[in-house]
Amino acid sequence: AWGYNRYGQCDVPPPNTDFVALGGGGEHSLGLKADGSIVAWGWNDYGPCDVPSPNTDFVALAAGGLHSLGVKADGSIVVWGYNGDGQRNVPAPNTDFVALAAGGEHSLGLKADASIVAWGNNGSSQCDVPPPNTDFVAVAEGAAHSLGLKADGSIVAWGDNSYGQRDVPAPNTDFVAVAGGAGHSLGLKADGSIVAWGWTYYGQCDVPAPNTDFVAIAGGGYHSLSLKADGSVVAWGSNGHGQCDVPAPNTDFVAVAAGENHSLGLKGYPRGDLNCDGVVNGFDTDGFVLALQGPDYYYPQYPDCDHMLADISRDGEVNGFDIDAFVELLIGGP
Repeated sequence: AWGYNRYGQCDVPPPNTDFVALGGGGEHSLGLKADGSIVAWGWNDYGPCDVPSPNTDFVALAAGGLHSLGVKADGSIVVWGYNGDGQRNVPAPNTDFVALAAGGEHSLGLKADASIVAWGNNGSSQCDVPPPNTDFVAVAEGAAHSLGLKADGSIVAWGDNSYGQRDVPAPNTDFVAVAGGAGHSLGLKADGSIVAWGWTYYGQCDVPAPNTDFVAIAGGGYHSLSLKADGSVVAWGSNGHGQCDVPAPNTDFVAVAAGENHSLGLKGYPRGDLNCDGVVNGFDTDGFVLALQGPDYYYPQYPDCDHMLADISRDGEVNGFDIDAFVELLIGGP
């Protein structure tokens, strides 16, 4: 985690292992562990870091301005932190949720039937989901606006539009992911490009070239983050607190999240770590040989790892071109 750290929102609590998802809030951060527990750190004056007991069975999370949310394996949502605008009051029935998002003072939940439920501050109509409330596959929020991605690849936006953050640029098609910042919005296209719109005073909508090969996006307060297919992170917009200065080495990232003035990245196992023990060494040789033979040979021996970690040459395939690169890794080469 990097950027503004006055409240410790960049100080990941030890042990910094086994995380599978991240969330960035106003001045706090969330991490979901593989065991279904949530770790929270940063500013806690209103309790956004006090995960309610039992801290188990969570499958997704989201961090808002001063509140936090988690969805349980049973489809219910748990909310904690500030509740001055009802952002913790999940409407009944609290069942069948599959995804969620958190705004400055409001919350969104996506149901298994592809409808959206919204609650909390509605001063800008950010909780008034436009009809038809059907066919949604993802949700995102800004400070006072909301976004939903439809199954047909279009984005629907509602709430505050002071900076044009609801005005999705044409053509509104082929989107596969959506994200919201304080006053701006982002959409990821199927071709790996990013479209950004809304407030761009700090350049948060100016996607750096080349605008290609992106696989994930996140919106911060006044900055934007994206993940490339090669595992690197690209950040742009406001950098007054170093929130766009991705720490070296900028490699092996698998997910990103953004808070108001800080950023988070989830690292995966490094390429070449074919036994997934966190280091590349001679113990990975057997796994590399099996990966070269194909997934059917690799996964029976390493069911919890990824055979694409053998793609050392980063050409999208595991093949003979990776052999020399793997040897270079073993002897400490680039």
